[in-house]
Amino acid sequence: MKSFRIFIIFWAILWAIACSEETDLRSRGEHQEILTVEAVITDMADLPQQVILSKTIPYFEDASQSGVTDALVTVSDGKEEVRFKEKENGVYEAPAGYHGEAGGKYHLTISLPEGEIYTAEATMPNNGFRIDEVDYAFAGNKTMGLDSLWTLAIWGQDLETTDYYYVTAGVNGAFYPFEMAEVTDDIYFSGNVINGFPIATLMQYSQMRKLYGDCAKYLETGDVVTLKAMTLSKDFYDYLMAVILNGTMAAIPLFSPQPANCPTNIKGGDGNVAGYFAACPVVSASVTVDDPFRPYYKRLLPTF
Repeated sequence: MKSFRIFIIFWAILWAIACSEETDLRSRGEHQEILTVEAVITDMADLPQQVILSKTIPYFEDASQSGVTDALVTVSDGKEEVRFKEKENGVYEAPAGYHGEAGGKYHLTISLPEGEIYTAEATMPNNGFRIDEVDYAFAGNKTMGLDSLWTLAIWGQDLETTDYYYVTAGVNGAFYPFEMAEVTDDIYFSGNVINGFPIATLMQYSQMRKLYGDCAKYLETGDVVTLKAMTLSKDFYDYLMAVILNGTMAAIPLFSPQPANCPTNIKGGDGNVAGYFAACPVVSASVTVDDPFRPYYKRLLPTF
């Protein structure tokens, strides 16, 4: 019986080896560059309005994306057309003070030096949330040194409509990048007054600071912590969720979705374009750190 089991195992191994096959993987963008557009117009006059253009690279090529230079980039609201001037390699910026308004309809036009023209349209939704106050609470361990955690809670009002948000936090004006932000709907507080809802976290440790800079610094007395909530259109929300599912979630093999192209509202170039053009209102609130190790939100302290 023992020899029979060894025989079965031997043939199972032999079968597995015999059934292996070398596969030559190909991607649609292997022999062509695709324009990538990152463009979000907000209602914040003190926030630079930018359009970022770059070209994709082949999946199997060890290189970084390059910015698209010498393009003509304009945004029109039907009354005025504003030119975005190239500030640096692939980054185009509107004149200081330019911003969008809720309900405004915006038309983006990108003309490349090669003659290709790309267009997109976006309507800025009404702000779905009001933030009156934000506060922090220490949720780590003092003995952890540079490795620690804070939670951020908000006070305010969510409107009764179904809204979608992009929420990010920053320290002293330095904000976490997209992969550390939160894209969510208002399922937890739809139409309600919000009193101390823990909506975000600050994860601060040495390795994250190397990756993301001062937004991941260890909190100290006098630091200013800011929370921003951007109201998204449903289409832009769907796009961001697709980016998350095809990017961040793809790093978790057990729950990885089938790979798919993310949706886009950019037209032109025979469809060889990626990215999105959106218009979003933003609300924000800040708090100055008084005690980095305070383990509670001030407004939630019991009163006698």
